Amino acid sequence: MNSEATRLETFDNWPSAAAVSPGKIARAGFFYTKHNLTVECFSCHVQITDWNYGDQVMAKHRLLSPQCLFVENPLASGNIPKLAETAATPIQPANPQEDYKDEIVRLSTYASWPKTHIVTPEALARSGFYSLKYKDFTKCAFCDVVLVSWEAGDDPDNEHQRCSADCSFVQTVINQRAGGENKLTQLSNLQVVNGENFQELGVQEHKAPKNPKYVTYESRLETFLSWPSTILQKPEDLACAGFYYEGVGDRVRCFHCDGGLNHWDPQDEPWSQHAQWFPKCAYVHIIKGSDFVNSLPNEQMQELATTTPPKPQCKRHVTDSEVEEYLSTEPALAALNIGLHVGRVKQAITERLEETGIPFSSSDALIEATLNLQMEEEDEDGAMNVDNPRLSEGVSKVLSTALQRALTEEDNRTDNCDNTPKESLQTPVQSEQAKGNETPVNISLEEENRMLKEARMCKICMDAEVGIVFLPCGHLTTCITCATNLQYCPLCRSTIKATVRTFLS
Repeated sequence: MNSEATRLETFDNWPSAAAVSPGKIARAGFFYTKHNLTVECFSCHVQITDWNYGDQVMAKHRLLSPQCLFVENPLASGNIPKLAETAATPIQPANPQEDYKDEIVRLSTYASWPKTHIVTPEALARSGFYSLKYKDFTKCAFCDVVLVSWEAGDDPDNEHQRCSADCSFVQTVINQRAGGENKLTQLSNLQVVNGENFQELGVQEHKAPKNPKYVTYESRLETFLSWPSTILQKPEDLACAGFYYEGVGDRVRCFHCDGGLNHWDPQDEPWSQHAQWFPKCAYVHIIKGSDFVNSLPNEQMQELATTTPPKPQCKRHVTDSEVEEYLSTEPALAALNIGLHVGRVKQAITERLEETGIPFSSSDALIEATLNLQMEEEDEDGAMNVDNPRLSEGVSKVLSTALQRALTEEDNRTDNCDNTPKESLQTPVQSEQAKGNETPVNISLEEENRMLKEARMCKICMDAEVGIVFLPCGHLTTCITCATNLQYCPLCRSTIKATVRTFLS
């Protein structure tokens, strides 16, 4: 009876006038005993007989048998939800927690894998993951971490290390494998870099904006058409600081970090308040720099202490009973059925109700919010260091390439310093003119200067100067404003994992 479909078949003669439908009862782990209205859990064998209209089956199950394995972890109990049965099931281990530790068994779960062109089943199984047979959800057989939304360029080993560094499989198999495959260039200055904190070196973790609709200054400024005239903060300054107006009172929200502020005092400065209340916002770090954020507690604390800064928007109080009630809804059950931790599901529901007062309407939204919480728990303080293998590898590769190029150029200059013909000292434009027997093209200094300036322009807005290097690809193509709106490098389309602010001189 561990299959939801099998349990549902036992309700063939369930009274049609019963207060609760068979689907909800079967989904909560019960099958029909054919005696009155008595149902029994396939895992803990607790029975329920009395039913009333409005009963939340999963809540009653949890109340009567809180230690039930199905209640605590549906996947570990062997439960097979209906959503998983829509896919082929070549092998269904009797003991998933143990049998999935076999790479062959893990590989057999990918019979209906939808993203073979993005990441192969062989690579996922080799990295410890098996398919949950629901979209592109995968789960580690050793640490139970669930990963989803696989994208082109994702490396299962790196993603596993990033999201669950303490996993026994990562520490033994993946780290050992990485030690044999990834050899960093043994340059003295690279060793110095590897001993430093990345943020101290100006390397910032890159995140996509939470509200892409307002990534441009103009789109944010348009939201301030009804901005109260009594508020002294100008819409232009607020929009420049990344805020858009929510249309209620003086409530504004950052398009990038989704942080909201209201209750503005006359002396409040948008950039300072943004950095003070949301110091991890990547938009603030890129535009204003980490020094600006770090200086606020020391240089402006006295000034801020004498004022009343805008407060983050108040959250609605959510009771435990409300959360328990929503745990029995279809979105919550779908999240629990694929093995997500019940504590994180509760936290996601709580935060949603606090922010909006409206529960999740779809299982995908709740699952995504729960997985985001799981990712955030891995790095609560937001600090980046060399323990992050992807950033460490990216920075090392970029620096290694730059150093090798510089050494090669230096060797060439040394070899040719005494015998360099005058032609080699020409500018790129002059050298191009001298090639072959073609008639030289007269290009004025103004035109040459224009071409050089154009090469330094942002390839997105073609207005501001380039100022951000993307890692790990190393391309310098956009200005600081356009960089905050991108998730992929506009040249090579690789995922941006981190950024470095640069200054051309």
